[in-house]
Amino acid sequence: MSQLAKSPYQRLLDDADFRRWFDNVRRGSVATAHEWLRRIGFIHKTFHKSPKQIASLKPKEATNFILDVVSALESQKRSGSYISNCVKPLKSWLEFNGITIQQRIKIPGRGELTRVADERPPTPEELGRILNAADLRAKVACSLVAFTGVRLEVLGDFLGDDGLQVRDFPELVIENGTVEFEKIPTTVIVRKTLSKTKNQFFTFLCSEGCDYLKQYLEWRIRRNEKLEPKSALITPLTAKLAGQHIRTINIGDLMRKPIRYAGFQWRPYVFRRYFDTRLMIAES
Repeated sequence: MSQLAKSPYQRLLDDADFRRWFDNVRRGSVATAHEWLRRIGFIHKTFHKSPKQIASLKPKEATNFILDVVSALESQKRSGSYISNCVKPLKSWLEFNGITIQQRIKIPGRGELTRVADERPPTPEELGRILNAADLRAKVACSLVAFTGVRLEVLGDFLGDDGLQVRDFPELVIENGTVEFEKIPTTVIVRKTLSKTKNQFFTFLCSEGCDYLKQYLEWRIRRNEKLEPKSALITPLTAKLAGQHIRTINIGDLMRKPIRYAGFQWRPYVFRRYFDTRLMIAES
């Protein structure tokens, strides 16, 4: 919970009921719980209503409050998706307190993409430029997302407590300081703790990605790091933190650098669009 200590809205959790709600959301998704805490904190700061005050509203008053929030955010030219992401935690908190909003809250453009609507996936040549600008760690991160389609959270979760491990590559063999693959493309297992649907699944990493992974792991071995089955696949550069997982936000940061060095303004998640696009082309 180290990230919680950094939140400016941590004090809201002093309310026992609000803390119970937060913990309940957190059991489903840590990232969602932290994001919803931030949204409720924003509403408290902007509209001067604490979670306890919101929970004490009658159903009609609660409905009117949400409608007022929507109208205020619309006047600030906020996108439909942004407004929707503020309404969701509000309704969840109200329902936790036995208040069900019967009125349908209409939010124009709630399903529309805004900033990323026109973001196209890179071509193979552009992906090559990005990979050429990346260091060994970034090459592995970018290629795993681009070639296997996994989410960034699979490489390292929100709190940095879990992520892909050496054991998740069952055909990877480490002997005498070298890394080899029994089969290429090689199998990548996404454990249920890393899966968004909480179901384990598998995917494949192509030969180019295997080459980057081999170089990266052998580099770590040369740094006298002992790689074990549960060693993190992508780990901090600092020697004393070797073998530990890193957070999703840090995964995104290390992927973003070569994207910028290559002259593009894409988000790291563009590599998933690349994967999806290449699959559709292959299918057609």
